[in-house]
Amino acid sequence: MIVLQIISLIFWLFAVPFAMGLLPVSLLPEKDRTPGCIFLSGYLVLFALFELIGIPVAILKVYNGFSTLCIIFAIAAVLLGAFGVFYTLSMRKKGYNLSINLDRKAWTWEDKIYMLLFLLLVGFQLYMSFTRASFDGDDSYYNVQGLIAQQIDTLYRINPNTGISAPLDARHALALFPIWEAFVGKMSGIHMTIVAHSIVPFVLLPLTYLVYYKIGQRLFREKRDRLPVFMVLMALFQMFGNVSIYTNETFLLTRTWQGKSVAGNFILPAVFWIFFCLFDKEKEKREKREQTGYWLLLAVLNLAAGVSSSLAVMLCALLVAGLAFLFMIKEKSFGVLVKAGFACIPAAMYVLTYLLIGR
Repeated sequence: MIVLQIISLIFWLFAVPFAMGLLPVSLLPEKDRTPGCIFLSGYLVLFALFELIGIPVAILKVYNGFSTLCIIFAIAAVLLGAFGVFYTLSMRKKGYNLSINLDRKAWTWEDKIYMLLFLLLVGFQLYMSFTRASFDGDDSYYNVQGLIAQQIDTLYRINPNTGISAPLDARHALALFPIWEAFVGKMSGIHMTIVAHSIVPFVLLPLTYLVYYKIGQRLFREKRDRLPVFMVLMALFQMFGNVSIYTNETFLLTRTWQGKSVAGNFILPAVFWIFFCLFDKEKEKREKREQTGYWLLLAVLNLAAGVSSSLAVMLCALLVAGLAFLFMIKEKSFGVLVKAGFACIPAAMYVLTYLLIGR
């Protein structure tokens, strides 16, 4: 039984997102078709797909909403992942290649020591997250919503504070991160609370550091030896960042399983990563198709932001607008703002849906 549960967790938390990530990465240049980029892109597609399916179900289905969502999403995710695998295999015959590592500069022994130290710090954080799981007051609402979905088969139709039926909770109904955790629990036969507190950190912590690693690769393109030191500092900042209950570091290590942590530590940094890829300092000729891939990934990100919180969607759109304005000045091209506007259409549709439900 335990073996089957572990296999199911690996399938839904690692294999399926990785397979889904093969599709958007196919539009990126070869240097960005790395396992890390595939995994990041896969989770953006996964969260966006969960929102795309989950929001209509939450609004329209009063009863049996969770089971309906699980069936539709499971089929869609598996089909999309399978298509990504078959597409990649078919394109390899035409010269399409993935990349493991295109960095020709080998790390020195000092760089390797720093990276080993970074991995030890991350391992320590994962160990503490698993063995010293903290509990937060918000768990009485967010985690209980996922537990209600598992046990009563409804989506945001019961008030967790009273246990009685209530109208659709417009404030939280569009942020489906607890429901995704409940989905993982249902597909693996594990209680939702265990998934949230003990399993999800093994996904979100690596995802967060993977985003920082990709950002560091762009920031230190010319000085690769500084990247390992950067990662060590980021790990230390996370460990000693509990100077307030509102910092990203506090949310990452003590409230990892909550949507607000995903918004601050994964979604918003991912915006910077995509913009750094779009406007690389390296003087290279970029094909329009490769640029289009990044803009499409940014649009997916704007929809995926909704899984964490409604506020994350607006913050993400504002961040995209601000960065697009700066890069418009840098590139001397008004087209940057136009493309950013199209990338923010999913966010605009999300906000419109939120306003309609609120009314």
